[in-house]
Amino acid sequence: MVEPEYTVASDSEITEEENSFPPYPELAIGIDIGTSQSSVAIWNGSDVELLGNRRKQKFLRFYVNFKDDIPASSKSNHLSHGFEKLSGAAIFNMKRLVGRVDTDPIVHARKSLSFLVQTLDIAVRPFVAALGNNLWRSTTLEEVLSIFLLELKAIAEVHLKRPVRNAALTIPVSFNRFQLSRVERACAMAGLQVLRLMPEPTAVALLYAQQQQQNVTENRGSGSEKVALIFNMGGGFCDMAITATAGVVIQIKAMRGSTLGGEDILLNMMHLLLPDMHIHFSSRGIDEIRKMGLLRVATQDAFDKLSSQSSVQIDFQN
Repeated sequence: MVEPEYTVASDSEITEEENSFPPYPELAIGIDIGTSQSSVAIWNGSDVELLGNRRKQKFLRFYVNFKDDIPASSKSNHLSHGFEKLSGAAIFNMKRLVGRVDTDPIVHARKSLSFLVQTLDIAVRPFVAALGNNLWRSTTLEEVLSIFLLELKAIAEVHLKRPVRNAALTIPVSFNRFQLSRVERACAMAGLQVLRLMPEPTAVALLYAQQQQQNVTENRGSGSEKVALIFNMGGGFCDMAITATAGVVIQIKAMRGSTLGGEDILLNMMHLLLPDMHIHFSSRGIDEIRKMGLLRVATQDAFDKLSSQSSVQIDFQN
């Protein structure tokens, strides 16, 4: 079966001149796929360089918008992204769902999202649907992920002025073999060959080892072994690792991950604010989707404010 081709309305705004790539040797980009935000980077010879889009944004919101005929990703700012959540046109939190079957409790918990998660409860992969022009558009999670990867690939190609075909990606520790295969599938649909899928704590450990090596060189130290705990809690996953670093040698002593993340805290807070949320939004009508999105945006905004103040008021009218 021939895979469908996608055209991404990229905010990278590639011109014909920028598309005329000279014949450079192959290189690889690094992609960090986060639950809420993602980034793309290259190695510039001495350090890791994060690449930004035309708006100089280096951390892109991880969602794909289906409100137009051509699905597009990462084009909006914070305010318009909130509006798209209200309308049901944006599919997000894909990282929590990819590679899971429709009997998974995590998949059923995602039914409180503003887009539609379609399940048959027969242990098959779920489908997702976004609301555009008052019509549901059904697709697979791999297809949505590939659209976003195309956007990151375009950003790198504009910066490097050459085509990019290879990539190394960070993934949660808790991903199983099937989830990894689904990520690889999405990369193939985006025209990327996966060189390596690296657990997120391992990527941080390598950066930590590089910094330790620089400190040893600058301070002419002995390079004695240093043990570190690497802890990463993102929007959808919690990972940690214990590493031992001595000079340029790094060893992963232990590594563990879970599916607990900021998204779970957000959903728990939404249920606390509106205990009968599943009843209020059961019909999945346009008005219900808007109210669900409004509750989510208001709760997320409260979380952001609590990072700089001790209390916050949440206003939500059902």
